[in-house]
Amino acid sequence: MPGMLYHLSFAQQVYNKLSPTLLLDKINFMAGNLIPDLAKADKQKTHYRKKASNGLLWVPDLEQAKKELYFPNNSVKFGMYAHLYLDYYFFEKFLIDSFIWDKESKKVINPRNNIEWSFSDFFSENGLYKSYGEINYLMLKDKHISMKSLQEIPEILPNTGIALFDERVEKTWKKELEGYLSRKIEYTGEILDYPSFWNFIEETAEQFAKEVLKN
Repeated sequence: MPGMLYHLSFAQQVYNKLSPTLLLDKINFMAGNLIPDLAKADKQKTHYRKKASNGLLWVPDLEQAKKELYFPNNSVKFGMYAHLYLDYYFFEKFLIDSFIWDKESKKVINPRNNIEWSFSDFFSENGLYKSYGEINYLMLKDKHISMKSLQEIPEILPNTGIALFDERVEKTWKKELEGYLSRKIEYTGEILDYPSFWNFIEETAEQFAKEVLKN
């Protein structure tokens, strides 16, 4: 799943595209985009997981999530659905397409530089999550999300009315984000290519908005 700043940047893009037409509460919509990753329950349940197309990863079952969360008149739940939407397309249309997934050797290979990782190393603090850290400052520097927008979101996120999501982890999202931003990690691009990644977020936000407005 993408990191916290990427979900919030995606939410900002979606809000900008939909707010002229939909009566979205920006703060609640942004907050909703954080909630699925902060619930204490098993992510298999909070992310409605099913097997991805490559048979190796897990992605949200968007049809199931849509039944329970797709309510544009409820900005919190609608934000939660947007979070899962980005997760789905991040795996299916970005991560799976950007890397070689060798099932036999259980290796992930970056075709841009031929660097390879074991599956466990790729999805670790020294792998993909380190790459998120590399890009965090670039996202802020390029104003894809602003500190002002982040400060507007309450530290204690609103309840959803769904018990599964309303029991939260102890560390608030702001404390978690402070931890991420406190790590000064130089951008290498070894795993995620920043321009390609941001282009994916923009295209996915545009796609999401078009689907919503078509209904």
